[in-house]
Amino acid sequence: MHKIISVIIALALSILALSMPTLTRAVNNQTTMSSRSDFSTEFAKMILKRAKAAEISSMLDTKVNPCDDFYKYACGNWHHSNPAQLFGDLMTDKFQMLSKALDRKLTALLNSRKSGDNLILDKIRDFHSSCKVALDDEEKYKMNLKNVYQEFGDFPFLSTAEQQEQDLEFNWWWLTVAKIQSIYGKEIILATDVMGDLKNNSQPRIYIGAPEYPTPESSTKIVNIVQEILTRVHLQKLFALEKKKAKEIALDMLKLERALKKGTTDERLGKTMESLVTEYDLKDLKKKYEKTLDIEKFLEISLNTTELPESIYVYDESYLENLVKVMNETENSTITTYVLWMLLQDYIIDNNDEDPGVFCADKTKTFFNKYIDRSIYEQYRSERDEKEIYELWDNVKKAFRNELMGDKLDWIANSTREYALEKLAAMNLSINAYDEENFTDFYGSLEIDPKNYVQNIQNILRNEVDDNIFELNELNTDKDEAQILSFTPAYSFLTNGIKIPVAMLQPRFFWDSNYPQAIKYATLGYLIAHEMIHGFDDDGRTFDKDGNSREWWDQKSTYEFEARRKCFQAQYHNYKYDGKRLPDSVLQAENIADNGAVKLAYSAYMNWLYSQRSSTPNIEMLETLPGLEFNNRQLFFINFAQVWCEDVQSLFKSHVASADTHAPGMYRVIGTLSNFQEFSWVFQCKPNAPMDPEYKCSIY
Repeated sequence: MHKIISVIIALALSILALSMPTLTRAVNNQTTMSSRSDFSTEFAKMILKRAKAAEISSMLDTKVNPCDDFYKYACGNWHHSNPAQLFGDLMTDKFQMLSKALDRKLTALLNSRKSGDNLILDKIRDFHSSCKVALDDEEKYKMNLKNVYQEFGDFPFLSTAEQQEQDLEFNWWWLTVAKIQSIYGKEIILATDVMGDLKNNSQPRIYIGAPEYPTPESSTKIVNIVQEILTRVHLQKLFALEKKKAKEIALDMLKLERALKKGTTDERLGKTMESLVTEYDLKDLKKKYEKTLDIEKFLEISLNTTELPESIYVYDESYLENLVKVMNETENSTITTYVLWMLLQDYIIDNNDEDPGVFCADKTKTFFNKYIDRSIYEQYRSERDEKEIYELWDNVKKAFRNELMGDKLDWIANSTREYALEKLAAMNLSINAYDEENFTDFYGSLEIDPKNYVQNIQNILRNEVDDNIFELNELNTDKDEAQILSFTPAYSFLTNGIKIPVAMLQPRFFWDSNYPQAIKYATLGYLIAHEMIHGFDDDGRTFDKDGNSREWWDQKSTYEFEARRKCFQAQYHNYKYDGKRLPDSVLQAENIADNGAVKLAYSAYMNWLYSQRSSTPNIEMLETLPGLEFNNRQLFFINFAQVWCEDVQSLFKSHVASADTHAPGMYRVIGTLSNFQEFSWVFQCKPNAPMDPEYKCSIY
């Protein structure tokens, strides 16, 4: 979630020497409390409740009528205490706060002394130290960096004409790219992977297609400018190039990358995964592209095997077709420069005269994310909290089951609803604490030198490749991208499961056992429900309960679904952000999930509330916070809205709107609640008020 914005921040942090503004004192004080503090006394519980009430109140702008613009009402004062700034945080939101809280815990972990009791943690601390050494000793760092790229050749702008010819003769781009992926797992220009067959995901298949690029094809001008400046500055710094020459090289590389990205299919077109996959006989595929590259040899080298199957999958073949055209039109020197430059991206350091510990902590988190997540989680892990999460999951799941069995979804045929219930029953949730991970085996042989940052990264990348040596008969169905999972839950089509990242469970950010249940359902309950709905959105509904691509919706129900999807498409395209309409996107997965999730979370909360009335007659009063004049239902909607409070620096707003498939935060609130009649009743909105339009979009 908000991956696009993360890219913007990463670029700007490096080039603009961004300073980090201080978060609100309340949040800082809150997160610096000991994770094991005793809040069991009634006095302590009351303090926690009042602190939460103060936090909620600080974001509200009560001068706004909630029936006119509920986002402004709930989040109108967010930007005062959490402003986005060009030379600060380009974007602020709740998830960034989570990230910073985790960073503070990580800094404390890394700065503690090596004890010898935990060899893995000692290696991580040594890596952190090596990063700071690299920042201090620039010449040694450059020398080590030279060893990295010279393993595969040399930059043309550093070579003589004769050396360039030799490099190109023995290390042509696809061969070099294959070798880099084989040794370091770095995917450049062309990527390969082994995943489950779309039709039968228990059977491993080879896929070939586009790599994941640093910025999307739809990047706006400002992001492209930042990327150009960043690349130019790094070239100048690393290779002592003149500004004009560095800019020329940077522009040539970025021109190549943008040309390659143009071959990818825009996800807003709503193409299903199955429609983007083409099965090829390997011999036929090799022959089709033989004038540009040897695909069979590329696969053998990149996957470290000579035992290739007779057929493979090409994902989004328009990319391959465009690649042929682009590579044939691009100078060999530019291709070589781009390949070697992309190889170096994992190693590049930024010394912005800030605390080197901040940058180095971030790099340490990048390379040791799973172990760090688990180590920090152990500081605040609670069996009671985990039990509450699974109970919440059961209640949200039950609410969706009731919806599927009720009359509201009678537009879905019985046969389709019956299978939807089967898929829902098979769906699972887990807390991503890496309990089954064997860290001792994985890190046991890893060598970390506290004084050689570059060599350490090489060792880490090689270690990861060795751990994933290609075996066609063995399929790892539990691959996850730990960084992406760091702060938001994620649903997988292939496993029909949801993973909750432990970083999101840091105490008292979204919920706490001492807060009213309304807050838990409005935040964590909503986020879980959002991922649940992804199993039934415009892409998820094309996968069955076992994670196989299969059409299990009948024709009439599909037609009705499509009509309702178009309603969301029109609704969100009509919204304006930064003076422009949101893109007219066929893909409505995120909006469908947002709208369905808030309804399910509210329904689950109301079911819980009714279940408590017989044993706790005053439950409605207990479900409020001291100092706030809101009933429990209003508290639910306010806390849901405040999940999406954000501020985005004005220069980057257009990029957020055009490049992210999620709607901007304000429309994740306005769009969903204006479609939800119960919201209007709770806040007593008049008919046809902006937040209570006559026509509402709905699927689930």
